[in-house]
Amino acid sequence: MNRIKNQRKIFGIIAVLMLLFVASMIAVIPAILMDTSSGSLPLQAASGALLGVVLHLFLAYWSGIRLRRRSSMIRYEVYILSAVGFFFLGFMILDGAFAFLDDVRFVSIGMFTCSFFDFAASLVSIFALIFLRTKKKK
Repeated sequence: MNRIKNQRKIFGIIAVLMLLFVASMIAVIPAILMDTSSGSLPLQAASGALLGVVLHLFLAYWSGIRLRRRSSMIRYEVYILSAVGFFFLGFMILDGAFAFLDDVRFVSIGMFTCSFFDFAASLVSIFALIFLRTKKKK
C-alpha cells in the first residue's frame, strides 16, 4: 500500500510540473505574438505554443487525476513512456527556444524554463521507475 501512495505523490509532482509549464508558456505566448523581426511567423509560432499548452494540460490531467485515482500499482511501461514523452517534448520546446534566442530574449528564456519543466518531469519518471520497483518473487 505504501508504494501506491508513493506513486500517487510522484504523479502529483509530475502534474504540478506540467501546470508550471502551462503557466510559463501562457506568459510567453503574448511575447511570441509581438515578435516583429524579419522572417518571423508569430501566428504559426503562437499556435504551436498553444498546441503545446493543450498537450501539457492533457498530460497534467492524465497524471494528476487519472493515475492518482488508481488503486493498483501502475505498470512500468507508463513510467517509461512518460519519461520518453516528456524528454522529447522538452527537446521540441528547446528547439523553439533556440529559434527565438537572437530575436526575443524573453520568449527564449521562457521556453528554456518550459523545457526545464519537461526534463524535470522526465527525471522524476525515471527515478520513480528505479525506486518503486517491485521485488521479484522467488
